[in-house]
Parts: sequence; structure tokens; C-alpha cells
Amino acid sequence: MAISMTKLSSADYYLDRTREALQADGAIPDEATPGPLTGPDPAAYYNAEGNPPGRWIGSASRLLGGETGRQAGAETVRMLINERRNPETGRSLDQAGIRADNDGQPPIAGYDLTQTVPKSVSILWAFADQDTRRAIDECLHQAADMTIGYFEAEYAATRAGAGGVASTACDGVAGFAFDHWDSRDGDPHPHTHLVISNRVRRTTDGQWTALDGRAVYGATVELSEYNANLVKDLLTQRLGWAWHEPARARGRGTRAVAGEVQGVPEELIDAFSGRDREIETRLAAIIDEEERRTGHTIGWKRRAELHKQVWLETRKPKTDARPGLAELTRRWHGKLRAEAPGTSIDAMWQAVDSHRDRTIELGQTASRAAGIRLAGQLADHQTPGQTELERLADAAMAHTERTRATWTLSNIRAEAERLLADIRLDPTARADTANQVAELAIRRCVKITPTRYRAGQAGDDPALVSRAGRSTFDDPTLDRYTSQTILDMEKRVMATFGRTDPLAWGPGEGTRLIQSMRAGGNRLSDDQAKAAAYLLENPHAASALIGPAGTGKTTTMRAVARAWETRHGRGSVLGLTLSVRARDELADSIGTNAITIAKLLDNVSERHRAQIDDLRREYRCRLAAARTPAERDRIRRAISESDAREQAGLIHPGQLVIVDEAGMVGTPELDAIAELCERAGARLVLTGDPMQLDAPAAPGGLLAWAEREHRCATLTSLWRFRSDPGLWANDPDGGRARWADEGKATLRLRAGGDRAKPDSVEACRRLVAEYAAHHRLHWGEDRECEEEAYRMTLQWQKTGKTTLLVAGTNEQVRAMNQRTILERRVLGLSDGDPSRLATLSDGLKIGAGDRIVSRANDHQVRGPDGHRIENGMAFTVTRIDTDAIACRDADGRQWTIPRDWAKTNCEAGYATTIHKSQGMTVDRCAAMFPSDARVPCNLQYVAATRGREENHLLYACKDEKTRQTEAMLSGSDTDPEAIARQRMLSTLLTRPDTRTATETRIDEHEERYSLTRLLREHDYAAGLIAGPHLEAKLRQCHNPGIVSMITRSPNWEWLRALWSRAWMTDPKRAMAIVSRDISPKDEHGNRQDPAAVMAGRLSSGLLDRLNGAVRDDWTAGIIPPIKASRNTAALDLVRQNELLITQRADALARQAATGEQPWSRTVMETARKHGDHNLLRDVAIYRDMWHIDDPDQPIGQRPPGRSGRQEQHWCNLDARITGQGSGVVNPGKTRKANRNRPENPTPRVETPNPAAMEERNPQWKTRQEPSSNNSPDVPTQ
Repeated sequence: MAISMTKLSSADYYLDRTREALQADGAIPDEATPGPLTGPDPAAYYNAEGNPPGRWIGSASRLLGGETGRQAGAETVRMLINERRNPETGRSLDQAGIRADNDGQPPIAGYDLTQTVPKSVSILWAFADQDTRRAIDECLHQAADMTIGYFEAEYAATRAGAGGVASTACDGVAGFAFDHWDSRDGDPHPHTHLVISNRVRRTTDGQWTALDGRAVYGATVELSEYNANLVKDLLTQRLGWAWHEPARARGRGTRAVAGEVQGVPEELIDAFSGRDREIETRLAAIIDEEERRTGHTIGWKRRAELHKQVWLETRKPKTDARPGLAELTRRWHGKLRAEAPGTSIDAMWQAVDSHRDRTIELGQTASRAAGIRLAGQLADHQTPGQTELERLADAAMAHTERTRATWTLSNIRAEAERLLADIRLDPTARADTANQVAELAIRRCVKITPTRYRAGQAGDDPALVSRAGRSTFDDPTLDRYTSQTILDMEKRVMATFGRTDPLAWGPGEGTRLIQSMRAGGNRLSDDQAKAAAYLLENPHAASALIGPAGTGKTTTMRAVARAWETRHGRGSVLGLTLSVRARDELADSIGTNAITIAKLLDNVSERHRAQIDDLRREYRCRLAAARTPAERDRIRRAISESDAREQAGLIHPGQLVIVDEAGMVGTPELDAIAELCERAGARLVLTGDPMQLDAPAAPGGLLAWAEREHRCATLTSLWRFRSDPGLWANDPDGGRARWADEGKATLRLRAGGDRAKPDSVEACRRLVAEYAAHHRLHWGEDRECEEEAYRMTLQWQKTGKTTLLVAGTNEQVRAMNQRTILERRVLGLSDGDPSRLATLSDGLKIGAGDRIVSRANDHQVRGPDGHRIENGMAFTVTRIDTDAIACRDADGRQWTIPRDWAKTNCEAGYATTIHKSQGMTVDRCAAMFPSDARVPCNLQYVAATRGREENHLLYACKDEKTRQTEAMLSGSDTDPEAIARQRMLSTLLTRPDTRTATETRIDEHEERYSLTRLLREHDYAAGLIAGPHLEAKLRQCHNPGIVSMITRSPNWEWLRALWSRAWMTDPKRAMAIVSRDISPKDEHGNRQDPAAVMAGRLSSGLLDRLNGAVRDDWTAGIIPPIKASRNTAALDLVRQNELLITQRADALARQAATGEQPWSRTVMETARKHGDHNLLRDVAIYRDMWHIDDPDQPIGQRPPGRSGRQEQHWCNLDARITGQGSGVVNPGKTRKANRNRPENPTPRVETPNPAAMEERNPQWKTRQEPSSNNSPDVPTQ
């Protein structure tokens, strides 16, 4: 049970599945819809065909001619969602003209927040009487409405200003709720699609703009937890139902477990949880009919053929034609009789009614009840004298910092909801109670996003103030937090990379030994040898080895281990791994002792030390009581063996400690390991690849930090990938699919690209083209891609290849595994005799020849050599016995797995998800990316490196009808190939977040104090002041109609921001520019926005030239200070901003003055030579404003001619640095030549006459005063 979020480009999916046509014909009057706003008779509502029509949701419905809860026709839905128009007036809500985004995908039309319920609720709803079903529906509708209301109150917002720097209030959201009654397989599944429009009305100016998507994404998990709890609260309050956690859900490791209603039997839930029962029933009927017809018992091979046929026939997509609820109810009763004939619905209701519960009302102390119920859970977080809410806050904080390095307020609130999930609260008090816990928890956190502004005089002005009384530039919902514990752990590990290590080898010592090993036959590539020498000679106590997929990390570390042992002796290398399987593999591959990280940390725990002390006391007592020498010798040997085992599990002085797959190890574990190494005097090496999967559900990022900070050696040679032509000898199409350079291409996949750099984007485009040219990129609709991936893997298997199919969802994984199993039986590749089949945890039945994967660790299930079974281990089944499954692992070792254990902990192994695929290596791999999936670069990289010979990427697109609709609405691509290429490009440009909390703290500070952001904030705030002034000036020279068009334009905000600078720069010229006539149409007869035209004129005719100069009397030399006739809240905000700009400029100058980079030393020398005291500051400002990162060139290359202000800024500084040129972009066009002026004059900073400036600024003449409010969290150096 949860809220799941999906981005939408249209609402056609929902409209195709409603009974709109019948409603339009009057068959379903509005008053027939059950609910608090409708009449009492729901007969027509339930008996009509199809799902019910959508109904309005969200408080903004009133702005669009709707009313919350009222039905909405198809045309209404299409106008708002698809066309972004006001359904009442037909007026466009998208005046800016949103088009397809950069990757060719359609723009976001809205968001689908799908509300689902536990299966037990679905069962009760399906078999309830009319009144009970209606009560359930009303509870579900109320939960949906309360969830939307909570989102509006806490998160819904829009953005304003260039780059969306201001988070401003909106007047609620609007959309439609669509109730659907069944699953794709036809089982009871009442769920509601809450479709929210992406268009909202900005409170400050009434403009319709986009909903801030950051709020939707950031709050989805919290909304899910809140909604899940609300549903249970409301059903308990209304119907008295009690809840429990089913036995099958315990131990799954998930943090969000949907409770079930007590009294609903699990057998009934199983009967309506998919089409497996339907397949079995239908298969049995077909077999029975064929055997009667032929008179012969069919064999297992024929049974396999029929099983495959039935599976394909029953696998159906959702169709447009949907039966009504009455028909569905009849079907469900029929299925109940066929598949669960012994189940009594009456008995179920009696059992449900026997378990009663109630909600805690407002008058009661909810927190005290919660504290009592959760006392056991919070035992580790209790402190004497704490209140129940404080203990809950401690628990929320502890749970959150165990799972991530940084978080938001919404993350903490979601954790509070989880802690309160088994407490039934008054629904109206639910959010307040959870948020009180979250508020207490957030006070225990370290805020790493700076708060820069004080709201001061702004009061409740929505243009200046966001939530919680904060400035609109400091939205509290976007603040990020961490804990001091995490920061301290990261600091300690990072310090290890900088601490001098006495164990480090001298310069050249490691290189010479490694070279001698190579001469002796150790086959190391040049990059491996260089990396090995670095790990030995690096003078610091910790270092890292970064190895992309297939580059030979193990070979390198084997050489390092051998070299270390030549100096420190046998046993001086210790490997640490995350799993027992990885431990055994590491120990075998590098020939050293290895233990799991969990075992190491347990060995040094107080509990373990106490156990060892007890054991030693026992041995001493036994030794003292021994009566014979033989008995004493036996006890002494036991003591020695115990001590040896104990010492093997600890870190010792002089050891080299290797952490395998360190990118997946959490920060707490690495901190503990680093501390143990420091205490013992050991050397630490982290190995892995941070561009693959990171630490699962834990704070991490330290290996990625080591790579970013160049505290590592990196391998580049590839060894996994094979391209010997003989490997394709059995392929039907010969060597067409052979790609000799596929391995090299994966390194570019790993690197990805940067959207902000055109050259990087173009390089990624070329990489996509290479994948397409070598038949590695495939396209088609979802079902077509699924079919192609399946056919590819099956064909590979026929040629004897090991294969892997990487699917997008768990449902897709199960379907592909099922289909592969059935196909292999038909082809005779695996056994299909029903008497020799075993059932796995995914419900699939497998036989000899099938491939399975374990999904759990268990020391009681071991191989012949004592290896423990591990999560992710793959096996080929060789025989199925009565109580066990005989199978063979990838190394040929024979295993015997108990059938009961496999039924709980094993899955079919032909398909898997990306996250489960890391560490798996096969001959060939096909990876599917569904049309609605957006994946980051690292996940694509993992999927594209599982195969030694071939790795295929299948990017799916939506069906043709949907593509045509989206193209008509937004101009997005319709060609499947073009869509696939754009999606792969977008994936390459989407980087994963692998930053530590320490780095994120720096990032947040840099982003919030960057001049780019501060200048945009200045434009926004100054524009609020300039807006009325500009409107008054426009009325002097334009007719009211034009003025109205300008002020109502979506570009008005941009225009008034430019006016704030233009009037302060040159009021006469600015006035002349805006006074020019504006035609409603351009030279081609197309309509044009007069505000955009006027803004363009101000930029090209004034600001690009003059604001690109540097002037001593301006703020930091780059922005004219705003002057106004009266002190307003907006002016106070501007003053604070100008102070921040000045402080940032000074900080940049101080940083540059350290001379750490070559460019700064060049500029300082030039400044001294010409006496240009502000040159260093001005160059540092330019680099910060325009994101110049060239370490040598002070201002980089000259910007392109269309860059406007930046080009002028560059020319000004270039002339001051080189002493050449006029400092103006086109001097011949802006001033007449002066024959007495030197050809290459030395430019100077312009310092206008202050008196003249006062005369030129008659409107905003008041003396500039410093801000009345001190800005908190100002940047320091």
C-alpha cells in the first residue's frame, strides 16, 4: 500500500478506461455517484460498464470552473492536462509555450500519484455488501483528498526569477481522481489515480506557471507513508478494523510494510494475487479435455507446450473496454468458487469483526500511547527524563542517518510516519503528530544548506516570503541536513587519506619489485603495474584503487598482496568483504586471509570480547581440572586453535587491509575499519568502482570522494570483454554482432557527460551513434522490446551461451523468467515433468536444467567445501529430489539445497533487475529500459557490462497513439529510433549522486553563494521594485492595450528585472528603448510577445554592452545598486543581496590571492604592472559568474558572439589583462575613432561622476543605506 508517482505527458490512459461515453449519453447522472456530494442511489454507478469518470481534486479546481468531488468530462480533462488550457474559458495556461525537452521527450503535463491499498482491503471491498463497499470507497476518497490537501499545505509551490531562484506560493493544485477497480489480471484491486496538473496559479501575480517538480519528487515518499497510515486510520475509525503484519512480510528487510486486515485468510489473498491460479485451473481443464478426446495421458513435454500456450493467452495488457463493477463482482465470485472452494466469505467477515480496534482521538495523548506501543522498538534510544515524542524523534533521527548521508525535512517526516505506522490515530491529528516528531528530530540535525536572508519587513508578502517565514530565496523544504555523527565519521576517514604512514614504501621501491615480478612471469599490464606500485609507495595511511568493470582489480591486488608479503611476511594481508561469497572469492583469488566486515566488527565488539573472556575462563577451569597429560594437551590445542581463529579475525600491526567493493560499503563501516587500522598501525586500501552501485540504503560516497580528490590509482586496461571471431561461429548471422571495441566503449559509458558543456554532449551523441551502428542499441514499443530481448536471450541459449536479461521491474522479471522456463521445456533444454518440479519463492516451478539464484545468506546451507550459500549466487539445477535440489554453481561445485529453503529464498535466474545484476558475469546480456523509466548513467553502465561478448540496450517507447498525441501537443519525437537515441543520451548526461555529506555541505554553500544565483536573486527582488515604475513609464508612451499585454505576459517578470538595471545604468537611453512602437506581429506575420520584444531590445541595445563593463561605483563592480524613494521590504531584501554579492566578491578575491592556480599568479603580476588594484577580484568574479574552470587561462576562450553580456564582460577584462584592444565588443559601432587615442590603449575601470549619475536617476534618488538586517550564514573565507 503506497503512493507511487509517475510523470505524465497526457491523460489519455485514464480517459480510455472510463465510461465517459455512457455518462455523456445520460446513462450515469452525477447524482448516481456515491459519495458525500451525491445522491443516495449508487446502482447506476456500480452497474454501468467501465471505470467511473474522473472527479475534480485540489483546491485550485475552483479557479478552473470545477469543484472538488464533482465529476469531470473527458473534454474537461483533456483541456487541462493534455492541452494546458482552462476548461472553463478555453484560455491557455501555458503562454510560454512548453515544448519537448532536450532529450526529445514530451514535457510534463502532470503527475499521477497512484493510491493503492493492501490486498486484504481489496478482498474485503470485493466481497462486501453495498453499504460496506460504499463506506470503504468513501474512506479511500477521503484519504486521497486529505493527501492532496496536505501536499498543498506543505509542499505545493512554483518558481520565479531566472533559473527559478525564488520559491513562491501557488493557489493550490488542480486535477482529477480516477478510480479503477481491478488489476491487469482482473483481480480485485481498487486504486485511485490522482492526476495533478502541472499548471498552477502563482499567488503573487496570478500567472499560470509550472508546479515546482522538486516538491513533488521530494515529498513522494512522505506522501506515501502518510497516505498509507491515513487509509488504515480511516478504515479503523469507520469500520473498526484491526491490522497486523503478515508472517510472510517479516524479515523482508523493507522499511515500508503494508499491514493487512486481521481476519482475512492468506489463502484467499493468494487466490486473488495474480494469474497463477487462473493458469493452473485453465491448464488442468485443457489437459483434461485433450486426454478425454485422445484417450491418452499426455506427457510432460506436451504439458509444457500447453502450459506455454495458456501462459501467453492469459498474459494480456489492460484493454480500453473495461467491464462494470457488477460484472467484475460476478467474475470474482466465480473465481472464488473455482480456486478456493473451501473458503467461506461469511467466516471471513466474522473473523474480521472479531478483531476490533479504534483510533486515538484528539482528546487523548497520542504521543503517550505511541510511546507505550513503541517502547520495545525505542529501547536503544531512551534517555532518562525524555518524553515519548523525544524518544520517537531520537529513533527517527537514528533510522534516517543509518540510511543516507544527507536528507530533507520530508525524509525525516516520512521516517516519523513509519514509526507511527502501527498506531491508529485520529486521521485529522495524524500529520500534526508525525510532524511534531519530525520537528524535534530536525533540531538534532546539522543543517548544511545556508539560510542567507532575513525576512525582516516582508511580513507575509508571498513575493518575498515562503513557508515558515523564510525568504522566498531560502525555501525550507529544499534545505538539506546531516548529522554531526556522519560529518565526524567522514572527517576521520578523509583524514586517513592525508595522514603520513610509516609503512609506506620509499619512492621507486614498489616499482622495482613489481617490475621484477613482471619479469618473473606475473602478467600485469602497464596500468596494473603502475597502480600496484602506487598502492605500495603512496605515503599516506589510506589509498584507493578504482577499477571500472572488467579492468582486473583482482589481478592488481594479487600482485600488491604478494609484494607486501615479501616485506611483512605471510599473513600480513587481510581482505575485508561485504559477503561470505565475496570473502571466499577474494581469499582464493589473491591468496590471503579474508573475513567479512560484519565479522570483523563483531570480533571487536564488547559482546564478543565478553564471550571470548568467558571461553578462556572455561578453558582455564577445564585445564585445571584435567587429570591426564593427554587431556591437558587436548585442551591446550583447543586453546591454541581458538586463539588462532581469534587473531585471524583481527587487524594487526604492519598489515595491509584491503576493503573489497568499497563503493558499496557504508560510511559507518569504513570509519570503524579506518579507526581499527590506525589503532593497530595497519595500512588501508579501498578497492572498487564508485560509478557502479553505491552503498545500499546507507550513507556512503567515500570511494567516489577518493576518486574526485585523486587519492587513488585508476585501472584502464580491459580484460573481461572478448571479441575472438570464433565466439560467434555458431551464430545464425555470423559475426554481424561482433564489436571488437565494445569494452573500450563501456569506459565512455561510465564517464557519461555534462549537460552544461556542448563538447561533452556531442561526444555522448557520438557514443550513442556507435552503439546503434554496432547493433547494441534497440528500440520499439514496450511489448516489442520485451519480445526482442526475450528472443535474443533464448537464441543465445540455443548456441550454448550463458545469458542474462535485465528487466525494468520485478513484475517484468518474473514474467520473463516464467516465459523462459516454459520455452526451455518445450525445446527440451530443461525438465518439465510435474513430478520432478520444485517451487521457488517467486512462485515459479523449475526443473533440471533451469537456472536459479539465491536471495539470502544462510550458514546452514553449505557446499561440499564448506562454502556458505550467499545472496546472489547462481546455480544450474541438475536434479530435483523429494526434499532437496541438486545443483551446480558457476565454478562447477555441487550443492544440495533443501527444497523448503529454496521455496523461501531462491528465484528463477534468467532475468533480474539492474540492482541485482551487479557482480554477475555472463556471455551475453540484454537490458530493457521501459518507456516510463529514467535511469542514471551508473545503472546503464552496470547493465551494459554484464556480458563478456555482447551487451544490448533496449530503450522502449510508448504506443503509437500516445506518441502521436504527445507530438501534437508538444512537438516531441514519434520515431522509436530517435526516442531511443535521445533516451540513451539523456541517461549518459544524468549523473548519480555519490557525494558525501562533507562535499554536499560545500556544494550547498557554493551554490547558494554563487554569483550566478545571487545576481538572479538581485534581478528578481529589484524587479519587484522596478515593476510599478516601469508600468507607469509604459503608460506614458503606449496605449492601454499594449501595456496590459506587457504586464500580463509571462515575460513581464524578465522585463521588469532588466528594467531595474537599465534605469539604474542609463535612464534616458532605457526610456528611449521602451518608448519605441511594438507591432503585435513580427516580420513574418507571427504573433509576438511585446514584453519579450522589449526585453530583447533592452538587452541588446543597452545592458549587454554597459552591464558587461566593470564600474567601481557598482556593487562588486558588476551590478548597479538599486535606489528607491522609500524603504520597502523588497528594497531591504535587495540591500541584503547586494551585501552578499560584495562579500562573495571579496571572498573570491581572497581565495585567488593565495596564488594556488596559475591563472591567479598571471593576473596578480599584470595587476601590479598596471596598477589595476581590482583586476584580480574582477577576474575571479568573471570566472565565478560564467563558470570558467581553466586552470591556466584567466578568463578562458572568448565567448561566442551571441553570448551578449558575457562577451562584453570578456572583452573588458581581456583588454585589462593584455593591454590590447578597447575593451568593447564592437568599438567601431559604439563610438567614433579618436585619432589622438593610442591604437592599443590601456583600458581602465570606468568611474562615472557621482553627481552626474544622481542627475540621471531622478526616480530612485535616495541615498543607498546598508541593510537594516544582518544576513545570517554569510560566506566566510
